[in-house]
Formats: sequence, C-alpha cells, structure tokens
Amino acid sequence: MEQQLLSLLADTQSPKADSRKAAESQLEQLYGHEAFPTSLTAIASHDSVPVNLRQSALSILRTFIAATWSPILDEFKGQILVNDANKAHVRQSLLVIATSDIPERKVKNSASYAVSKIASADFPDDWPELLPSLLRIINDTSSTDGQLHGALKVLLDLVDTGFSEEQFFNVARDLVSSLFAVATSEARRPMLRALAVAVFRSCFDTLEMVLEQHKTAIKQFMDEVLSGWSPFLDATLKAPLPQAPSEEEAHKQGDVATQWRGVVGLKIQVVKV
Repeated sequence: MEQQLLSLLADTQSPKADSRKAAESQLEQLYGHEAFPTSLTAIASHDSVPVNLRQSALSILRTFIAATWSPILDEFKGQILVNDANKAHVRQSLLVIATSDIPERKVKNSASYAVSKIASADFPDDWPELLPSLLRIINDTSSTDGQLHGALKVLLDLVDTGFSEEQFFNVARDLVSSLFAVATSEARRPMLRALAVAVFRSCFDTLEMVLEQHKTAIKQFMDEVLSGWSPFLDATLKAPLPQAPSEEEAHKQGDVATQWRGVVGLKIQVVKV
C-alpha cells in the first residue's frame, strides 16, 4: 500500500488542480483500509523518501486522526476507523519520529503535532507511557541535542493543546522540575535551554486557567517552583551577551553565530516569562 500512497501523495502536490483534487479524493476513499494509518507512518519514517512527501504523509495522517480516531476529538466524523493494535503502532511510530535525531526539523514538528492530537484523546488512559517517555529523554544527560529538542517540542505541543487543565495539574511538578534541569544546564546549547523556558511559560499559562479551582494548591506549588526559577530568570537577564558575530559569521551556521542566537533566544524567553 505504501507505493500507492506515495504516488497519491506526490499527486497532491501537483501544479494541476484536477490532479490534486483527484488524489485527495482517492486518499479519503482509503480511510477505511486497515493499513492506511500504519502505511502513512511508515512513509514518514523512511529516510529514503523525499522530505516533502514525508511531511505530506504526516499532514494526511493528522487529518485522518482528527476525523476517525476518537469521538473526543472535535473534528471526529462519527466512525472510529483505527483498531487498538494500529493505534498503538501509530502512537509509538510518531513519538519515535518526533523525538529522533534526524535533521529534518519540519518532519519532526509535523509528527509532534500529530502526537499532541492523539494525546488529547488518549492520554493518560490509553497512552500512560507518553509523559514518562518524554521525561526520560529530557532527564537523560546523554540525550542528543536532536532528541532533546524533539522531546521538548512534543511537550510544548502537549501543554498547549494535548492536556486538559486537570491532566496537566496532576503532572505539573515532575514536568516543571525536568524543565528547570534543562533550562539551568550550562552543558546544553542555549537554544535548547530557551525551548525549556518556553515550555515552562506554557505551563505557567495553563496553571493560570485552573487557578480558581485549585487556588491554594497552585499558590503553594508556585511558591515552591519560583524559589528556584526566579533567581535563574534574574541571573539570565543580567548575564552579559557573548561577543556578537561578525557580519560574515552571522550568515553562516557556525558555532559563533549559533551561540549568539541561542543566548539571545534564551533571554527573550526569560523576558516572556
């Protein structure tokens, strides 16, 4: 089925409107095929497949998930078309892509968004291992930059769209503790530390949404959290910037320009917090 899907995915990017519409219609007609979602995840996983087709596979898969995965999802069309075994396969495959060390950032981001869509329906009852899997990557000092970036990006999407407020409140302490370890780690690249701060900011926003229902507990929690975060945020703002890259270095992907952009990004995220 993968070859059939690859051909249709290529046609969805045709400059000819008729070809695009015909391919999109044929893809919808395949929704009921048992292998449809697993074949799309397989295509997205293959390094040998062009990046644009991998992204397209994930885009089609997200639409399919929204329409057929669970009645909990707003876009659900009325019929579940994925069995439990295939759901488990798709969940794991997408998480592997999103937290992998591959350089194709757009593919990872597309997988991350799909993970958050599924999590909004399946976490924690049907996908209890999701958050522990992410925290293992985040807490593991041997995780590569690519793996850590992927895990933080998934977490950001989850906090923004995948968790209900009540679900988030139950995991907030472990989550914020892991983020603090990354944000304060001098061994990590500044841009990864900035991403950890961005996730913390989203956590802060989510807690605000449930403040009225859990006022005492949240106040106690935030007093505890800010005892560590506040000095870090203050020190980060006051820290001097490294020497700015030269005009020539600024247009390259070298260490000097990357470090500069990372430190600036970290300071910007701290200001937003």
